Amino acid sequence: MSTRMSIKTLVCIGVFAFLPVSVLAGDSVPKQTLFKNVNIFNGTDNKLYKNHNVLVEGSLIKAISNAEIKGSDGVTVIDGQGKTLMPGLIDMHSHLAASTTSLAKFENTFWEELGARTALVAEDTLMDGFTTVRDAGGMHGKGVKGMIDSGELPGPRIFASGGFIGGTSSHADLRGLTIRNPNLEGSLDSNLLRLEVGYITDGVDDVLAASRRNFQMGASQLKLMIGGGVATEYDPWHSTTFTYDEIKAAVDVATGYGSYVMAHINQPESMQLALKAGVKSIEHGFVMDEKTMKIIVKQGAWLSAQLTGTSSELAELPSLSPENLRKLELAHGQMDNFYKLVKKYKPKQVFAVDAVLASRDNYKRQRAHEIYLFAKHFSNFEMLRAATSSAGELLSLTKQTTYHAGKIGVAEEGAYADLLLVDGNPLEDITVIGGNELWLKAPVPQPIKSIQIIMKDGVVFKNTL
Repeated sequence: MSTRMSIKTLVCIGVFAFLPVSVLAGDSVPKQTLFKNVNIFNGTDNKLYKNHNVLVEGSLIKAISNAEIKGSDGVTVIDGQGKTLMPGLIDMHSHLAASTTSLAKFENTFWEELGARTALVAEDTLMDGFTTVRDAGGMHGKGVKGMIDSGELPGPRIFASGGFIGGTSSHADLRGLTIRNPNLEGSLDSNLLRLEVGYITDGVDDVLAASRRNFQMGASQLKLMIGGGVATEYDPWHSTTFTYDEIKAAVDVATGYGSYVMAHINQPESMQLALKAGVKSIEHGFVMDEKTMKIIVKQGAWLSAQLTGTSSELAELPSLSPENLRKLELAHGQMDNFYKLVKKYKPKQVFAVDAVLASRDNYKRQRAHEIYLFAKHFSNFEMLRAATSSAGELLSLTKQTTYHAGKIGVAEEGAYADLLLVDGNPLEDITVIGGNELWLKAPVPQPIKSIQIIMKDGVVFKNTL
């Protein structure tokens, strides 16, 4: 044997060593699942398509028809028994890594506990039928998300925002007053800053650095804290805590990465400043006026408002301090126009839970009550669309994602096979996907019996048929 032939042989052996077993065995057909006899809510239309069949191949929906569909040999057949097949739900303002019960507890949480809790909340989220979340700050794309994507942990698809970006004394500044400011002292006393849960950014250069760092760490979009909030101590409710140039710096970085900026914001002046700078997604926006709403609609921006923020029950959350409660009372006194303006101008809306500083049970309670509130104020269909196709449309604004194979949030050919089989019609009864009129007084959450199959990426995670 010549030296040339020996090298060629070794190269061939090396190539085959890295091929999947299925290819070596000559079996290149992806796994198939066939749903028969289902009524389809496709995520976009206010109706069910009766008596259909859906073929899933690999991670995608291959075919949908009211005629017979035949799969390949070995196809798994599921008789849907006339139940509702619909896209998996999407939470567009999630905080998977912020499930501790107070800021003090968060500051004193070690990284391994934080990671473990994040994994548990991620599994809870998937098992409630939410197959995708847009994490609105606090987690990166290299940890729990990476393990979920690789199949090592159960959980939803995650569009991570990375660390919160905000200035000193903003809604992102979660430090106690005795923790030194890193921009003044060059120190990282704060556990949350060390773990890059958030960034204190004062000035354009800081914002540029934090924005680029988030994308380096796997962020899909950026999250800015532009206005005051309720759950923090040192950011006045009326405040705008970023300048135009700081906001524009983040928008420019996001644009360069093929992405966009979402922003925690409530006051009309703050929203107008953010929209002028190019922010695409308004998170909350409760102190709405007509001028601002018209700008949102004209620019095609998105409204992502968790409606539990308007509830009187919010004052009963155990994590709120006296200062938080004072700010909440002020905030609730300024929300009178919110629902009226949303119903009048119909901006693009997505479904958002924003459960933060809550136990796992309260996270689930809030998610169930948010479903109920959205349906109550805007109709079952609007809630379902906001949590499926509309959410998927906003998610598609970023190229910074690991999910390129198909569309998300719809039940159509070529879309990701993220599907729920539901016993009942959610267009008529929102409780079949977990909606609950009760919030904090709800019983300890149990598995949602009427969601009988949960499939994500073509893999069945729950089947109680």
